[in-house]
Amino acid sequence: MATAVIELIKGAPLFEGLGEEALMSLTQGSFVQRYPSNVALFDEGETSPFVYVLLEGQIERFSTHRGRESGLGFIYPSAAFILSCAITQTPNTFSARTLSNSRFVLVPAQNVRTLFGANLQFARNVARDIADCEQEVMAELKNQKLRTMAERLANWILLNVPGDAQGQWTRLPMSKQALALYLGTTPENLWRSFVALEPHGVGVRRREVLVSDFGKLIEFAGPNPLIDRRPRQALAGPELAATD
Repeated sequence: MATAVIELIKGAPLFEGLGEEALMSLTQGSFVQRYPSNVALFDEGETSPFVYVLLEGQIERFSTHRGRESGLGFIYPSAAFILSCAITQTPNTFSARTLSNSRFVLVPAQNVRTLFGANLQFARNVARDIADCEQEVMAELKNQKLRTMAERLANWILLNVPGDAQGQWTRLPMSKQALALYLGTTPENLWRSFVALEPHGVGVRRREVLVSDFGKLIEFAGPNPLIDRRPRQALAGPELAATD
């Protein structure tokens, strides 16, 4: 089983440059799991015995407080998550659920901690992953603090609608409710923001969005490379293996 798991995850950035022996020790006791959409994986405040490596699908990070819920971003294939909490043996800092049919590998957290202390290459990979997450959090904080809701939506569209799709309807990668939670608003206000973007070349219908004029949208959005990071699947390198 460990050999099969290695074939599935060895393309992920977290495991780059690791030899066969290191990968074997890391994946002992690992297993593959599949879940349909809208299934909770874990809750914030729990201490997870596993690190998750997403193979297929999409995961939503979120948090709740006093009956209020906020989206904290999305996880895409080849990303490992709940990594820093596994390393430090601290409670999960967010909850997670599937947004689509998803498949992932669960790696025992104890294996991760052991290899982190024994393998320099893996320690470097972990440091790089955590640094990337820190930059992502800072970018999102600036996005929330420095922009209006319509500007946040405009920049999200620029990141998620291909530049060669001008004049074409593009399906949103998640529901409007999930997008609203991520952008820090309600579904009703999200709809108003879509309407506010109509003069800037944006149309919306059901779960599809159309950009008729990228020039107008860019002028309104004011994209900033220190804020607007590509979705993590665009940074992850080669896709993971697609077979069990």
